[in-house]
Amino acid sequence: MPDAALFLALLLLSCVTSLWKVNLPIALVSGSTLSMSYAANLMSLLLLGTWPATVIGVAGAWAQCTINVKRAYPLHRTLFSVAAEAVTMLASGFVYHALGGRTGGFALALLAKPLVGAILTYFVVNTGLVACAIAVSTRQSPLRVWYREFFWSGASFFVAGGAGAIGAVLIDRGQLWAALLMLAPVYLTYSTYRVFVGRLEDQRLHRERISAALEAMTRLKEQRHELLEREQAARSSAEQANRLKDQFLAIVSHELRTPLNAILGWSDILRKGQLDPARRARAINAIYDSSQRQARLVDELLDVSRIISGRLRLERSEVDWSEVMQAALDVARPAAEEKRIRFDVAVDPTPGPFVGDAPRLQQIVWNLLTNAVKFTPDGGRVQVRLSRVGDTIELMVADTGEGISAEFLPSVFEPFRQADGSITRRHGGLGLGLSIVKQLVDAHGGAISAESAGTGCGSRFVVHFPVSAVDADSFRHGLSPAFAAARPAPAISLESTRVLVVDDDEAGRDVVTMLLEARGATIVPAASAAAALEILERDRFDVLLIDIAMPDRDGYDLIRTIRSMPHAASALTPAAALTAFAHPEDRRRSLESGFQLHLTKPIDAAILVEAVASLRSLNASAA
Repeated sequence: MPDAALFLALLLLSCVTSLWKVNLPIALVSGSTLSMSYAANLMSLLLLGTWPATVIGVAGAWAQCTINVKRAYPLHRTLFSVAAEAVTMLASGFVYHALGGRTGGFALALLAKPLVGAILTYFVVNTGLVACAIAVSTRQSPLRVWYREFFWSGASFFVAGGAGAIGAVLIDRGQLWAALLMLAPVYLTYSTYRVFVGRLEDQRLHRERISAALEAMTRLKEQRHELLEREQAARSSAEQANRLKDQFLAIVSHELRTPLNAILGWSDILRKGQLDPARRARAINAIYDSSQRQARLVDELLDVSRIISGRLRLERSEVDWSEVMQAALDVARPAAEEKRIRFDVAVDPTPGPFVGDAPRLQQIVWNLLTNAVKFTPDGGRVQVRLSRVGDTIELMVADTGEGISAEFLPSVFEPFRQADGSITRRHGGLGLGLSIVKQLVDAHGGAISAESAGTGCGSRFVVHFPVSAVDADSFRHGLSPAFAAARPAPAISLESTRVLVVDDDEAGRDVVTMLLEARGATIVPAASAAAALEILERDRFDVLLIDIAMPDRDGYDLIRTIRSMPHAASALTPAAALTAFAHPEDRRRSLESGFQLHLTKPIDAAILVEAVASLRSLNASAA
């Protein structure tokens, strides 16, 4: 075969066998492949010499890097492979000829030594160069990489190289078709490596799946441990909450029963007429004081319920701080005087503009003051300061009392928490006051903090409210029982005012009747909705006071029936709901049903008189 034709045939054979390649399981971004083209390259070396074989090897390397690749090789990788193949072929040719190898005219006895040298050189140089490139990019030892990644492939080079040498001998002897048979062991080697590398890939995937499974099991174990810790924490929290609930219920029971005991006891003695005038006055005062105490406890529970359910509403207006502070001090002063506790008060009457709920602000101050008085021993002192500090209004209440322990200080604003919750505790209360204070301060956009140097060192509460611009159009005025109760009863006359009082509770009717008759009103009582409707058919009134919870027919249904009556005088009579239902939705439902006011029991005399007078004026203006 002419040399040119042989060159082209071997070039084509190198390019074709370069496509018989397997991807080695090496962690490289662009991958690494092993092809069978070195059989053709060694055949070219034996038949054509070093330089033609180098050109053929370079062409095969270029085909290996550019044809039928899973991902495109970077240009530098392709150039490196081409250069490595050229160096490999030059080194193999040098060793082959140095060991006595010749081009064509082969003597089999003399061919073995140079052939083994050439194959060994091809294997070491080619795989060594690739191993060095991998070692540089992965910062590993070249020898370690070569031994781990390429040493196992040495047998393939000898098998394919041997087949190429036999093919070269057969072609040199003119046995072209016999030489083609040498492609079989080359392809068999390629197929063997495909299976081998496939198993390596399967093992790698299996290891990855096992690793992923182990990681998943580890994560599940960690999650299980975390869930167990959460469950234990939740259980501990639930147990603590359950203990606090039981303790709180015991305290509520005690605090509600204590004034009730005084009320029932003195009421029974009064009913039997066993008291002289002096002791009778004492009994009446005791009943009144116990009722007020019980009403405050109920108000605290309702406030907490509103706060927890998010139904706390503020009736905002421009705040007169002097009035707020004075009203709170007036409420707290009797208890302080009883214990000979001195109030040291310094109030800036105009600390800055502020829009808020004055009764709720008074409640904040009153709670802080009563808390200070409660825990300050006889003869102690309570400091009260209200001043402008920067862009805030600062309220400070400090006492010389028992102080707060470092352990309890972080929990001082939590509901139902008391430093001493035992049955031997010296101070009463539900443990709700400071929690309510914090929620009310937060609702006004302020912040509160508690300080104490420890037990026996007194305590200091500081509240900061942001100074705000006054916008009169944003005010929502309304009658607030808590604020109105702190004012003296107005001197209002209800002469010539006719009031229909509808309540199934006889005692409740009698109390309202006596309070209003004392101001000159004419009262007509009704024990049911049916009785009230019968009375309205034949008589006219200036004001209606109607209980909500009544048997057979409630107050909502009654007022709707009254508003639909054909007699305008009765249908348009102003009415107030007088009820123990105190939630905001109860007030809303009353107004939607047709009432003009919603008054909650227990009702204060001043509020009741003002409400009736206000409703009477509505009736007069309508007339």
